[in-house]
Amino acid sequence: MIRIILLLLIISNANCLAQTNDTLDKNKFTHRSTILSSIIPGSGQIHNNKIKPLNLHTRLWWKLPIIYGGLGTASYLIKFNHQEFKTIKDERLSRQNGNSAVNYITYSSEQLKLIQNEYRRLRDFSIISFLGVYLLQIIDANVEAHLFLFDISDNLSINFKPLNQNIVGSSYLVPQFSLNYKL
Repeated sequence: MIRIILLLLIISNANCLAQTNDTLDKNKFTHRSTILSSIIPGSGQIHNNKIKPLNLHTRLWWKLPIIYGGLGTASYLIKFNHQEFKTIKDERLSRQNGNSAVNYITYSSEQLKLIQNEYRRLRDFSIISFLGVYLLQIIDANVEAHLFLFDISDNLSINFKPLNQNIVGSSYLVPQFSLNYKL
C-alpha cells in the first residue's frame, strides 16, 4: 500500500519538476496542490516545496509527521473507542437477555449504559478530529500555494488624486476622491 502511494506521489509530481515560476500557471498550481492534498494527505505540501521562495531555507516536509501523526492518532482512537463501545454494548445486551455478567462484573446495567454512551461520544469526537486534521492539511496546502505565488514586487501601487465632477443640473463642482490600484 505504501509503495502504491509513493508511486502515485512521484507520478503526480514528475511533470512539475521542469516548471519555472515564469511559465507557472498560478491557478492550475494551487488547484493541483489542493487536489493532491485531498487524495494523498501531505502531498500538497510536498508539491508546494517546488515553488517556495529562494530566501526560505526550510523544507516543507516537516509538516508530514504532524499530518500523519494526527491522522494516525485519530484513527487509533476511533478504533479503540468503537471496540470498547461494542464490547460494553454486547455485555449490556447479554445481561438484558438474562445471561450472567462476564466482563464488567462490578457495574450494573444502568452504569454500563452510561459508559457505553461515553465511548460513543468519544468515538464521534475521534471521527470529527480525523476529519478536522484531514481538512486542515488540505486548507494548509491551498493557502501555502497561494502565499508562495503571491506577487510582492514593487509594481504594486495605490494612487490618490482629487477629482472634481459636475452634478447634472447643478452649477456646483463636487470634490471627490478616486482610489486606483493596480495588481
